Amino acid sequence: MDKTFEEWWEESLKKIPVYTSEWTNFNPSDPGVTILEYFIAFHMMQQKSMDGFSQGAVENLLKMAGIIRRPGACARVLLKMKQPGQSVLFPAYQQFWVGETVFETEKPQRAGGHKLVGVYGMEEEKILDGGVLLQEEIPMSIKIFGDCPKAGNAVYFIMDSLPQEEEFYFYVDVVKTPCRNDFEGTAGQRFAEVSWQCYTQEGFQEISCKDQTEAFLTHGELVFSGIHGAVVYSGMPNSGYCIRGVLKEASYDTAPQLLSVHGFLLEAFQHKTGCAVKNFCAGQPIELDSDLLENGYFRVYCREEEGNSYRQYESDGCGGKWNCYEVSQEEGKCCWQNEFEGRGGKGRYYEVSQKGEKAVITFSRQKSGYGPAGGRDAARIVVYTEEMMRKSALGMVYGYDNQLLQLPVSQIAPRNFCLLAKRQDKDGDYYDFVKPDRTKDGDLKYELLEEEGRIRILDAGGFVGAQLFLASISTCQGEAGNVRAGRTFFARGAFGELELSNPAPGMGGRQKESLKMAARRLYEEVKEPQTAVCARDYERMAQRVPGLCIHKVRVVMDEDKNEILAAVKPWSKEPFPELTPLYQNILETYFEPRRLLGASICFSGPRYVAVDVRGVLYVKRHYEHCREEIEHVIKKFLDYREGSQEFGEVLRLEQLYWELEGLDCIVSVQNLGMYPQDFGKASVQGMDVHPAWDCLCYPGNLSLDIHAGQPGGYGYE
Repeated sequence: MDKTFEEWWEESLKKIPVYTSEWTNFNPSDPGVTILEYFIAFHMMQQKSMDGFSQGAVENLLKMAGIIRRPGACARVLLKMKQPGQSVLFPAYQQFWVGETVFETEKPQRAGGHKLVGVYGMEEEKILDGGVLLQEEIPMSIKIFGDCPKAGNAVYFIMDSLPQEEEFYFYVDVVKTPCRNDFEGTAGQRFAEVSWQCYTQEGFQEISCKDQTEAFLTHGELVFSGIHGAVVYSGMPNSGYCIRGVLKEASYDTAPQLLSVHGFLLEAFQHKTGCAVKNFCAGQPIELDSDLLENGYFRVYCREEEGNSYRQYESDGCGGKWNCYEVSQEEGKCCWQNEFEGRGGKGRYYEVSQKGEKAVITFSRQKSGYGPAGGRDAARIVVYTEEMMRKSALGMVYGYDNQLLQLPVSQIAPRNFCLLAKRQDKDGDYYDFVKPDRTKDGDLKYELLEEEGRIRILDAGGFVGAQLFLASISTCQGEAGNVRAGRTFFARGAFGELELSNPAPGMGGRQKESLKMAARRLYEEVKEPQTAVCARDYERMAQRVPGLCIHKVRVVMDEDKNEILAAVKPWSKEPFPELTPLYQNILETYFEPRRLLGASICFSGPRYVAVDVRGVLYVKRHYEHCREEIEHVIKKFLDYREGSQEFGEVLRLEQLYWELEGLDCIVSVQNLGMYPQDFGKASVQGMDVHPAWDCLCYPGNLSLDIHAGQPGGYGYE
């Protein structure tokens, strides 16, 4: 228990005046004090009972409430060469260092060698030069589709060459619209539809593009693929290979405004790999291209019948370590020292040969009598660092409940973790690759304790007596991987030392969610309404509709029509923004599953009413710019469009009077009055203006007689 009864009691007494001024008797004879004592005692008994729960019991209770602890995750960054003219093919698991933090590629990728030489917008027949988007030193923005984007407007990316890879990455920075919610979980409607095309000999042909920018409304990636037969395009001031995005439909609330475009990026993940599994199809040579092969430790496993377990294969030449090459310091390349000498005979063997700087593994059933069966994962290669090879054996599965096995490292990335289980049958040893998410009967079920660096075996299944080895493991630093944009990364290898940078910040890195954080998330989810019941629910939920820029919302009930009425003002630079049909459709779609059964809701835009102000004001003599200062205060007071005032909020003359009286230049305010221009939208009650529930006021005519000196004195401004 963290507090005693007396401490809880004293803290509760101090909070009573915060919530009520009527409760003044705190003596033990007061019934309210007795009830409060009972509540404190009940809370302490509950807390004591909860403190006795094990972590597993608490986690199971959270699961019953639908809260599952979020696993840790590796951060991801996009990198580009600082020397774009240099082309380098990075192997899988190539390491990039920023300080003490390590990022790695997960597949072979090429960086450099391609350059974005021009960005242009096309507004009808007018070409907009977006060259400033390529100048990182001088950040400037450009409305790439013009001030009023329409169908047919386009953006052109001009490049000096195009990569041969299946896909490549661009990253786009934009000027984000204030108040815009994130686009996660959008209801399907979009502000624009873009057709992405590449220029070929047949003209512009459609290509595939994964657009994470929502048609340039938010920062994000453009992932291009499906490009074939591209040729040079000369229709722009800069000639080169061309990819363009053409607006098929456009219903933007604000025109997209780009800040920068970065092309030909490679992706890397914040983890440090100790060993990894590579899957290969049968019937084709296996090319090993991995930075982990620097020390040459790997093991080969094949599935000889589809659906069965794996058997381990040995090298026909040099055994389990690829130690037949050395790195030439002069040329920076891998040089093979000798040729392999085959063993001959029958057995589970593979052959290794050289292809450039890669090791190529092949299997021959005819020669050895064994080989992989069909399927995309018929052969698996486990590649180790020297340290992890020595520590790969974890121990035996004994079969008792909650057996714990220690791993050689902690802070493990769960997405990259896999065990290798070794068992025996009449034909010898066989192996299974086991991930933590196994659910079938007879499988080895275990829990990865990633922070501690251990595994807990939950159900041994048919694996009692199996020997466990590491097949894939890497460590990550969670949130530390979410590095800021513009950091310098260093890569080292046979190509020398290179510098890269990240145009976008690292994203997605996190530690495994603690039980305390999961319980807090449950509290927040329970507190946050998921079904709209009262007016406040509708207003709060409308403010967070994904992708929309909602500035103000007011919800009332029409008792006569039995209908919920909602007035919504989008954020806009326009003086009198309206609710567009697209906004209305998105709001209706969003609230359809969140409204009560039988509840009908109607969305409409705001109505605007101008309010005139008249009055006589006396100011200090020789005070400069007094009229501008006075009018500024009045206009700010009247303007509900940009201010914090809500729909239908009463304009109180007394408040305006005191704001004017607070100005240094004011001597006296007399005969002050406010008058709406449309009495159908607002009424005057006493000296105050009462707008209708769906109305927003704005400044009308200001008729101000400003005099210099004291009331009754002489001289005018």
